Amino acid sequence: MAWKAFRHWIALMVEQRANSTFTGFLRLPSQFEALSGPVISYLTKEQLSSPLRIVVMGCSNGAEAYTIASVLMARCPGVEFIIDAYDINADICEKARSACYNAGEVLNNQLLTAEFIQATFDVSHDTYRVKDRVAARTKFHIADVLNPDLVNQVGQCDILFAQNFLFHLDRKAAVLAFNNLCSLLKAHAAFFIDGMDIGLRQKWARVRHLVPLDFRIEEIHNEARRARAVGWPHNYWGLEPFMTFANNWQRRYATIFLNEEARTTRSLEAR
Repeated sequence: MAWKAFRHWIALMVEQRANSTFTGFLRLPSQFEALSGPVISYLTKEQLSSPLRIVVMGCSNGAEAYTIASVLMARCPGVEFIIDAYDINADICEKARSACYNAGEVLNNQLLTAEFIQATFDVSHDTYRVKDRVAARTKFHIADVLNPDLVNQVGQCDILFAQNFLFHLDRKAAVLAFNNLCSLLKAHAAFFIDGMDIGLRQKWARVRHLVPLDFRIEEIHNEARRARAVGWPHNYWGLEPFMTFANNWQRRYATIFLNEEARTTRSLEAR
């Protein structure tokens, strides 16, 4: 195991990174259970004066943004929310706005359920069109996560998704992007961040005083490994096995973090 970890470290240091627009609907089901369960409970402990604002960075073809909308509408019908989704690629944003997919684009995830498909799509032969009431919850925009003025362009949010694209950036750019993303978090917010070099995420989540959400961490990690285990340890995008003996494994493997007021953060960190 130690040799494999070292081999992956080499891949992280030297392998050429390449962008990818691959995505999927309901990609990590346990993450969405966290969203509709403890995350929403955390954010709605007090009466909300306005709808929750959800930002999806690196939204690709819109699958994740539409999944968020569909899941929350089905599981949290009393919660008001809006979704603003951003990508650097104008063509892929147009694809997302179309809200129209073929079977291959939808059925590329073996964990999809018939219930989700029925709640999310109007299906006709090979065409899967996102239901109007789901699509209406989401708007798509162009933005660059490396823009130092990102917070002024995007604004702050209650829930931030920035998944499966930071590991395609070189490590210096990924750190810059991570810190830009953290500027989008309100003082009381949740951050979903699968798909970043684990060591960088662990380090910079600690630096930014983000608290890992202790909810099905191992299950979520293993769902992410379904597509990425084959690349470990030889490719930068490969994902290591879950190891509870790793130092501070909750922070190392968590993909959901909470941003708290400073005094609350210190209390949670001390646990």
